[in-house]
Amino acid sequence: MVRLLKQLILVSVLMLGAEKAFAFALGGPINEAYQDATIGYSGNMAPKNLGEEYRWNRPVIYYAANQSFLDYFGSNGLYAVDGACQIMNSLTNVSLYSANLGEIPTETMRENYLAQALGLADVKSWTLELLVKYLGLDQPERYTWTLHNRFTAPGGSCPANQIYDVIKRNFEPFFTNPDQLQPSSYANGTLYSYLILERCTGPNPLADAIEFAVDPTALTFTAVASRPATFGNFFSGITRDDIGGLRYLMRTNNYNFENSGNETITFVTNNTTQLLFTSNLTELVSAALTNDAATLSALLPGLQIGQSVAFFTNVVRTNFVTTLINYPADPYGTTRSVTVAVLSTNIETWYNHEFLNVFATPNIQIVNNLSPTFVPGHVAFSNLVTVLTTNISFTACVPGSPYTGLPCTNISLSSFWTNGISGDYFILPSNLCSVALISTQLIQNISITNATQVATNAVGTTNAFGESFSQTTFYNFNRYVYVVKPVTCPANTLGMRQGIERVQFVRRDFDSLLGRFFFPVTNDYPTVILTNNTLVTRIVRRVVTAPDVLIDAADLAPGPSQNLVIPILQDGIVYNEGNTLPNLAGPGTIEPGTTYTFNKVGPIYENQALDFLDQAGATLWFIWGSFDGTTNAPVVYPNGTDILNIENQALIQITPAGPTLPSISAAGTVNYSTVFTGFTVSGGATPPYNWSLAAGSPGLPPGLFLNVSTGAITGDPTTQGIYDFTLHMTDSVGRFVERDFSITVLP
Repeated sequence: MVRLLKQLILVSVLMLGAEKAFAFALGGPINEAYQDATIGYSGNMAPKNLGEEYRWNRPVIYYAANQSFLDYFGSNGLYAVDGACQIMNSLTNVSLYSANLGEIPTETMRENYLAQALGLADVKSWTLELLVKYLGLDQPERYTWTLHNRFTAPGGSCPANQIYDVIKRNFEPFFTNPDQLQPSSYANGTLYSYLILERCTGPNPLADAIEFAVDPTALTFTAVASRPATFGNFFSGITRDDIGGLRYLMRTNNYNFENSGNETITFVTNNTTQLLFTSNLTELVSAALTNDAATLSALLPGLQIGQSVAFFTNVVRTNFVTTLINYPADPYGTTRSVTVAVLSTNIETWYNHEFLNVFATPNIQIVNNLSPTFVPGHVAFSNLVTVLTTNISFTACVPGSPYTGLPCTNISLSSFWTNGISGDYFILPSNLCSVALISTQLIQNISITNATQVATNAVGTTNAFGESFSQTTFYNFNRYVYVVKPVTCPANTLGMRQGIERVQFVRRDFDSLLGRFFFPVTNDYPTVILTNNTLVTRIVRRVVTAPDVLIDAADLAPGPSQNLVIPILQDGIVYNEGNTLPNLAGPGTIEPGTTYTFNKVGPIYENQALDFLDQAGATLWFIWGSFDGTTNAPVVYPNGTDILNIENQALIQITPAGPTLPSISAAGTVNYSTVFTGFTVSGGATPPYNWSLAAGSPGLPPGLFLNVSTGAITGDPTTQGIYDFTLHMTDSVGRFVERDFSITVLP
C-alpha cells in the first residue's frame, strides 16, 4: 500500500510539473566565494543566479580558423564549424518564439553507429556546444542541484559528520507573474533529484551533488549546453531549454548595465544644434594639388591630413596675352586687339593628400536616432564658366553708325563648360565624428571672379581716346548653411542596454585563407539604451581587428610524468566583470577574444601496466570525425586531401572583396546593383564562373536577387536590417571559393 502511494505521489508530481518541465542554467566566471574546486567548481565557467548573467551584447560574432586548424582538419573541418554556426544563425529573434516553446524539440541527439564503433567525436556538435556556452548558457542538468557549502561539524570527522547546503541554479524558461522565473528540477522534460557523493581526500572534487533522473527510462542530459556529444552521437539542432535560456538572456526586456566594448564608438546626437557652413570645393581641390601638408593645414585651420605623397609632374600652361595695336593702313583712331597664346612647360611638385575630416556633401554621413542617411549631392565634375568682355575702341562701333570721332563701348557675355570639380564641402571639427542634419537654413549663391585680363599697348604704339580691351571670367558657387546637431563618438559607452534578440555568426577568413593576418571589419548596428525612463536608439560602430572566436588546433595530450588526462579541446571565454552589481557576481558581458583549441594529437591509445602492453590491449581515447544521419561514410581527421582543396581556394579570388558591401536604403525604388567578378592569383581557374549562395547561407535581403551567370546582385530591397550571406563561385572545371559578405538595408 505504501509503495502504491509513493507511485501515485510520483505520478502527481510529474503531472504537476508537465507545464514547467524545462529549465536552463546561466554561465559566468568563477567569481563567488562558495564556488570552490573541492565541491565541483572548476574550469572557466560556473552557474549564475538570475540577474547575475553574462551575455554577448553585439549582434555579429566573427569567427575564423587559423592555419593550425586548417592544416589538420582541412576544408571538411572548416565546413563542420560552419555547420554549427549555421544552426545558430537559423534561430530567429528570441521574442518571436511561442510562450511555451512548443515548436522546439526537447531532444536533438542522434546516433551514427559506424562512427560510434570507430570512437569518433563530431566536430560540428562539439563546436555547437561551445557556441551555445559562448552566448552565456551553462549545463542545466549539471546545476539542477549543486553544492553551496560543505563543512565538518565541530569535533566531527569526514564523512560521518559532514553537512552540505544544496541549491538550484536551473531556472524555468517560462515566466510567471509578475515576469519572474522560478528554480526548476526539470530539464527538457526530465525530472532530476540528487545524491551527494563524498570521498573526503584525494583530488578535487571531494564532494558533489550528482543529479539522476527520477524516471530511470527518461532521456538525460539532452540540452546542447549540457555537455558535448558522446562518441558516435551528434546534434541535429539546439533544444527547447537552450532556446529558453537564450530568450532570457537576449530578450529586449532584459536590461543590464553594460559597456558597448573596447572596440566600439557610439554616435551620440542629443547635442545642442548649431549652424554648419560649407565652403568651395574647387578651391580646396586646387590648393590641395600644389601645397604640401603643412602649408595646406595653415591655409585651412582644423584640417586633418593623414598620408601625404609628393610626386613630380610636367605641367604645360597656356597663357593668353592680349594687346592693342594699330595697323599702318588703318583709319585714324582705329585700334585692334590681338591675343597671343604663350605655352610654357615646367616640372612641378604636386601632392596627393588623404583628408581625415573633409566631407564633400554627397558623402556627408548623417546619423540620427535611427540609422545613417545621406544628404543630396552637390558635387559636379564640370564647371559653367562665364566670360565678360569689355571692348572700348572704334572697332567696337556698329558698322554703318555715324562717325563721331569717339570710341564705342561693347560689352558681351559668353559661357562654356570646362572640366573640374565643383561643389561644396565642410571640415568636421576634431571633437566630432559626424553631424545630424536637422534642416537647410540657407543657400547662398556666391560668384567667384578671377583676375581681370586687361589688354596692353604693343611696343611703339599709342592708343588715343582711352581705348581698352578686358576680359573677366567668373563662376557661381552655392554655399549651404545647415542646421545640425553635432555628433560625438565616445568609445566604449556605458548604459542600461536591452537584449539584442539574436546573434549571427559570420566567418572572416585570414589573408587568402592561409595567411596570418585578419582584415579589419567595420560593423554598424543600432543599440537601445534605457535612460530617464525613455528608450533611446543609438548607432554603434564596431571595428573588428581580430576574430571574436578563433578556431585553433594543438597537441593537448600531457607530457612525460603527467597524469594521463587528455582534453578533447580547450576553451577560454573572456568575461567583463567591471559592471557587476554591488555584492553580486553579475551581470556582465562576454567579450571578444575567445580561442577554441581542438586536440590534434591524432588517434591516441592508452596502455596500463596491469593490461597487455600491446596494441590489442590498448584503449583508444578518441578520433575526430564528421558524420550525420545519412549513409555517407564519416570523415575521419586528419584528412590531408582537404588541405590541398583549401590551398586551391586561396588561388581564386572574388572582387569586390568585401566583406561589407555598400549600404542601401529600403525607401522607394533604388535599383541596387553590385556585380561580382572572379579572377585567379596564379592561374588554374577556368571561366566561365557560376554564382550561387553557399549551402546553408542566409538569404539576400528581400527584393534582391543573384544572377547565377553574371554574378550581379540587383533589385529593390524592401526590408530594413543587416543581412549576412555566403557567396559560392565555381569555375568551369569545378574549383570553387566561398566568401562572406554583408549588406545593410537602411530605413
